[in-house]
Amino acid sequence: MNKHFFALALALSVLPISAVAQTANNAPAGAPTQDQRQQMKQFFEQLKPQEEQLHQQLRSQVLSDMTPAHRRAIGSEIGDLAVSPNPDPQATAKRIDMILSPGERSRIVNAHEQYRNAAEQLHQQAMSQFKSQFPNMADRHHDDQDHGRMQNQMMMRDAGWIVLHSLPPHHDMGMPGR
Repeated sequence: MNKHFFALALALSVLPISAVAQTANNAPAGAPTQDQRQQMKQFFEQLKPQEEQLHQQLRSQVLSDMTPAHRRAIGSEIGDLAVSPNPDPQATAKRIDMILSPGERSRIVNAHEQYRNAAEQLHQQAMSQFKSQFPNMADRHHDDQDHGRMQNQMMMRDAGWIVLHSLPPHHDMGMPGR
């Protein structure tokens, strides 16, 4: 999620397409000043601890939802993926899913759903606060598109995928292909 917020901050700091006038210093009209960019950076850095806390809660829940034997087997799968000359995360996620019992899979999927809901709520609150603090920097049309993309990226997958992506510390659940 951390990288997603920085990408969102970058996207929101970009000049709206309709603003083509140039100022005296050759910067596009409506572009954020250096001070505004610093304020936006601080705004998004304040979200990091909350995002990390959500991830840590998911990670702890996922670990507690598995038996010790399954944790060891999954740790081995993840270790093999990490040192593979040709890593295949999709295949690893499928193998992890097969290791899990039906009850474990269900609990992990439920934990991810709770995580996803909390992350979505955090993102909505952050965007509302961002819009109130930086009303000239947020283009509503692009915000709606970014929000839709974020929702699609955070869509739940199978329990093996969730385990693979939630166990590494500080991992970004929202980034596809990771």
